[in-house]
Amino acid sequence: MSGKIKSADLAVGFSVMEIHNSVGESDRSVSVRIFSEDEQELSEAAIVLPLSITPAQLQILCNQLLDSSDDPIPITFRTRDGILIKDSLKSSIPQQKIDVEKSIELLYYPEAVFRVRPVTRCTSSLPGHGEPVISVQFSPNGRELASGSGDATVRFWDLNTETPLHTVKGHTNWVLCIAWSPDGKKLASACKNGHVCLSKIRFNKLLSLEFQHS
Repeated sequence: MSGKIKSADLAVGFSVMEIHNSVGESDRSVSVRIFSEDEQELSEAAIVLPLSITPAQLQILCNQLLDSSDDPIPITFRTRDGILIKDSLKSSIPQQKIDVEKSIELLYYPEAVFRVRPVTRCTSSLPGHGEPVISVQFSPNGRELASGSGDATVRFWDLNTETPLHTVKGHTNWVLCIAWSPDGKKLASACKNGHVCLSKIRFNKLLSLEFQHS
């Protein structure tokens, strides 16, 4: 830990200076010690910070201490008795609990981070359309897929077997959009020339088609 802290000392020092400059000299300061949930202290000594410091500023400082400034993680802060730091130290902690001669001890809690990673390969494909696919939608139960294409057809697919179930050929132009009903028994599709097709499905069987013109 000590080696990592030393490498971040300069950046942390600049951050503390920027925090003090942003709030002005009139704001009261207090020493702060920041600990992880397993009681590992982030810095070798207490850090003097203004009472008006915000969670966002604490988060920047904490990420620098963790050497994760290039890929910062969201962090929340609480006092040892469970007080969540919301707007600032001053507004979150009762005044009677603030003693400028003692350090305020904060616990930091990294929040879960969800990142979308690019897909680098296709696991399977469903050949069948004669032109580019313009619209797709999964059925409410997740077992079927409907696709609309520039070949003026709507195709239904069984996702378990990855095979076609039905093909709707009533459209006369590109099928631009499709939508399942909440119960999964109907599928509405609309094509470029204004036709709307309502396909009724039951037990994976295409029962009937209804066409309307907008």
